[in-house]
Amino acid sequence: MNKKEVKLVEFQNDMLAEMVKNVLNEKEIYFRAESDIMQSALIVEGNAASGAYTILYVKENDLQAAQDAIAGMV
Repeated sequence: MNKKEVKLVEFQNDMLAEMVKNVLNEKEIYFRAESDIMQSALIVEGNAASGAYTILYVKENDLQAAQDAIAGMV
């Protein structure tokens, strides 16, 4: 049975999103990233277009651990 996913955080900064993804990977916390489809096409040298975003989702039972892991980063 799939566990419910909940929104952890939303970014408009790709560099910060990647840093948070690395922390979650190190802590072995499963996450799913969802990006604005236009963002991928418009990124130039690591800069996202205005209004572009990335949302990270985690399993509901991992939410507190994920929040603790990224505390101070967001």
